[in-house]
Amino acid sequence: MVGFVTILTFVVVSVAIVDIDNTLHASYIQLTPIIVTYELSFGLLLITGGRFGDLLDHRRTYRIGTLCFKVSSVFCGLSANAGFLIVDRFLQGLSAAVLFPQIYASIRADFDDTDARKAFGYLGMTLGVAAVTDQILGGLLISINFLDLQWRTIFFINVPIGMVALYFSRQLKNVRPMRKQSLDWIGIALSSIGISIALLPLLMISVWSWNFRSNVLLLTGLFTLYFFAHHENRYAATDTSHSWA
Repeated sequence: MVGFVTILTFVVVSVAIVDIDNTLHASYIQLTPIIVTYELSFGLLLITGGRFGDLLDHRRTYRIGTLCFKVSSVFCGLSANAGFLIVDRFLQGLSAAVLFPQIYASIRADFDDTDARKAFGYLGMTLGVAAVTDQILGGLLISINFLDLQWRTIFFINVPIGMVALYFSRQLKNVRPMRKQSLDWIGIALSSIGISIALLPLLMISVWSWNFRSNVLLLTGLFTLYFFAHHENRYAATDTSHSWA
C-alpha cells in the first residue's frame, strides 16, 4: 500500500500543478521544482535508506519512514507558498527513500523463496498500476474536492493510508543486524552528491533546456558516482563489517 503511494506521488503533482499555481501563485521557475524535487531527494537517499534498514532493523526503519512520509505529506498539504511546498516535497522524497527499500527487505525476511517470488510479482504489479493510474487517481481526487481542499487532497490522502500501513507493520518480522555495523559516511556523501548532481540537469531540463551547464553537471555527477563505486570496492575489501551493502 505504501509502495503504491510512494510511486503515485512521483507524478500525481503534475496533474495538480495548474491548481497549485492558481492557489500559491508560483513563478515559472518554481513550478518545475515543485514537481521534480520529490524525485531528486528520493534518488539521492535511496541507497542510504536501504542501509538504514540494515543497521537498525527493517520494521523499525519502515515505520519511521512511513511516519515521516505522513508528516511531510501534511506539511505539503498545508504549504502556504511555493517555496514551502518545494522544501516539503524534498522532505517527502527523503521519507519515501527511507521506507521504500524496507518493502523489498521485508519480503525477503517474511517469505520463503517460492512465496517471495510471488510477493515480488504482486509488488511489481502494484507499482505498475500506480505508475499507470497516477494521473487518473490524481485528477479524481482533485475533482472530488473533498472539504474544498482542492489540490491539497493529493497530499492529505497519504495520512489515512500511512495510518493503515503503520497498523499492519506490526506483522512484519523484526530482523536485527547480526553484528555491529556502521555507516560509511564518505560513501553516503559521494553517492548523494553524485546522484543529485547527475539527476538535476535531467529533471530541470524544461527550465534550463540542455546547455553547457547541463553537460558539466551530468559529467560531474557521473564521475562522482565512479569514485563512489571505487571507494566502496576498496572499503569493502579492507573492512567487510562496514561495507555499504
